[in-house]
Amino acid sequence: MGSNEFFSEEELVYYSRQIVLKELGLQGQARLKDAHVCVAGLGGLGSPVSTQLASMGVGHLRIVDRDVVEMSNLQRQHLYGVDSVGYPKVEAAATRLERMNPYIAIEPMPLSITPGNAEKIISGMDLVVDCLDSMAPRYALNRACVKLGIPMIFGAVISNVGNATTIIPGETACLECFQGNVDDEALPSCAVAGVHPSVIGILASIQVSEVVRVLTGRPPNLADSLIFCDLEDLSFEKIKLAKVDNCPVCGTSPKSEPSPIRHEPVQEICGREGRRVYVFSPDDDMGLGLWALNGRLAALGYSIDVEARMGTTFSRGDVRGSVLSSGVTILEGVGDMEEAVRLHGVIHAE
Repeated sequence: MGSNEFFSEEELVYYSRQIVLKELGLQGQARLKDAHVCVAGLGGLGSPVSTQLASMGVGHLRIVDRDVVEMSNLQRQHLYGVDSVGYPKVEAAATRLERMNPYIAIEPMPLSITPGNAEKIISGMDLVVDCLDSMAPRYALNRACVKLGIPMIFGAVISNVGNATTIIPGETACLECFQGNVDDEALPSCAVAGVHPSVIGILASIQVSEVVRVLTGRPPNLADSLIFCDLEDLSFEKIKLAKVDNCPVCGTSPKSEPSPIRHEPVQEICGREGRRVYVFSPDDDMGLGLWALNGRLAALGYSIDVEARMGTTFSRGDVRGSVLSSGVTILEGVGDMEEAVRLHGVIHAE
């Protein structure tokens, strides 16, 4: 089948402004349509990355996130609107992306990425885009990509700065060659340090450019290079990276086994307005029946604020929570970890 027969007339019109690019053309567009890409994280970076990849015609997008849309997201996560607040991000994103481009397939996965499920999540993908906001799941993703030989485009932003690189297993430095053993507790979060939407747009576009180059068979610009952007003085630096022979993850002569990735099934994260937020993250998709769950919540006196296909958001007094169909549970406004664990058990009691 020729490339012209590979696309409908509507698709040719949809993609016409990029098909004329000499570095892409009809053959490159066909490669994008054939591609399977996983976008890990649908926050600040994941929103514009998934939007651009969908509109450019990547044929199969697997989108992964464990969170629900919050009002504080909307300043920079333009994939969502006020009407999406309380909905699982993957569900709201899938709806928007499918409307944006009906010629591609969107596969939403409402999961936390953990050492126990990272390989399964990226299995069958041609490329992974790391749009996460913490190091533990990044390490799990990096190790899974190295093991399975799947390229990964890394990106991170905070405040007015951001950086990105392209990781090609067996060829370039992996994440732990240049950024290993970083503890999430030692890092600032967007809730504390803030983040400028403009630096997100810049880094997301750089990531997408690298995705397209890899998928269409062109050498990536950021292989063994880290691009660093600072909006404060509008500077860009390209820092040379090198594959470390004794890297415990990708090295040819590893000095030791990889350090265990710190993963707790229940995690306290930085919440809105200083409130404690606890996230329960199962490794496997539990496939919860949300209708029965909603009935239990109502019987316990909770108000069902959002009843979505892939999740439920509820509240009572100061307590607010969300349960995704995968079993991921987010609880806010409870007193401490012990109370969060107790409430989790009550909510999920059969």
